[in-house]
Amino acid sequence: MSTELDNKIEEMTEGIKALASELKDKSDIGLDRIQAIETEIASRDGQLEELLVAKRRVETEDRVKALEARMSDMRPASKAAAILKGTGDVALAQKSYGKYNEDNFLSALVDARKGIPDAQAFKAVLGTSNATGLSIVPNNFVAGLVEFAAAGNVYRQIMNVVTGVQGAGVDIPYDADEITAALKQGANGSNKDIRDFNFGEATATLYTIAQIADIGNQLLRQSNGAAEASARRRLGKSIGAAEAIYINSGTGSSQPVGILQAFATTFNSNYITTLSSEPRGAALGRGIGALETRAHDSSGLAIVMSPTDFWEATVEGLGTAYAGGWAMDPTGGATVPRISLWGVPVYRDPYWPTASVGTAIVGDFAVCDMYLGQDYRIDVSSEGGSRFDQNVTGFRAEEEFGFNATAYYLTGHFQRVNGL
Repeated sequence: MSTELDNKIEEMTEGIKALASELKDKSDIGLDRIQAIETEIASRDGQLEELLVAKRRVETEDRVKALEARMSDMRPASKAAAILKGTGDVALAQKSYGKYNEDNFLSALVDARKGIPDAQAFKAVLGTSNATGLSIVPNNFVAGLVEFAAAGNVYRQIMNVVTGVQGAGVDIPYDADEITAALKQGANGSNKDIRDFNFGEATATLYTIAQIADIGNQLLRQSNGAAEASARRRLGKSIGAAEAIYINSGTGSSQPVGILQAFATTFNSNYITTLSSEPRGAALGRGIGALETRAHDSSGLAIVMSPTDFWEATVEGLGTAYAGGWAMDPTGGATVPRISLWGVPVYRDPYWPTASVGTAIVGDFAVCDMYLGQDYRIDVSSEGGSRFDQNVTGFRAEEEFGFNATAYYLTGHFQRVNGL
């Protein structure tokens, strides 16, 4: 396109020069011809100006495209972008420059402010996607934080995790009446079986969970990524712990309504099973049976308890000196503890409240939803507050989190087992 415009501009320019030469070289030229040449020159001059404008526009577009291409080469493709393009799950490549890489990127942030060339060059190629809150933090650092949070919160393994929630909360409707069997159709012309039923509603308000880890800048420079890994592990587990505590025992006052709080708020003796003169496994089995009698799909059942109760139930024996064997016979011997009871998976929650040790929850967790807002946001600063004076860098992770056990408890999806 640019070459074609250049040819037209050159042709138009030569034509104008030829007309001007005719006026200059011929002194006996007639008045009519002079007027015709001047009109033609004016016309061609207007066309030449249009061609020059078009050329400048094309050159500008070419420069913009070249700049976009350079920026695209410098910017790492995010995992989300790859999925949207249909390429599926992709591995995020490790980026480095000199001694800096994604494991010690905080060191690069600190040293870049001091004008160190390698640090500044590496800083230019770090990820800046929405997943990191538009902060200069590599995407795989954020992904690692999610993994630690999931490991610290057992409920992420058995509940539905709903992400990308907009707004301050989510309304959860539920059937307020139990389902009963339909009646047999009567004689022709008789009225059909008509059942009125009501809906209730619980709201899962989204609360912000956040924590800041401060790391000394000298340690960042010298640890070769170990300090960043420690921050990621600490922040991820802290957020996972907060999620688990809110789910198991959130009070509902300026925090989510937890499962144990739902039992305390609305008492229903049908939803409680108590250990009698029997092994703990037997009481848990009766709890499973009580829940299944409410016609819930047992495929989503799971048992959650404290580590104390889990190990006491696991090593419990029958008879004097274990003469009757293990109450929960571990497959392969005692060195391989079972993680299921009567075919129902058993999970131990390290953040189970101390006051509720001796209590387990049998639940249809597959119907439960925990809600996240815009997922994790990562912010880094060495200047906020007194950090510049103290020569430290702060690394803040936060998310919006919502859960409400009320809807699931009132519809009989949980059974509490006491006295373990």
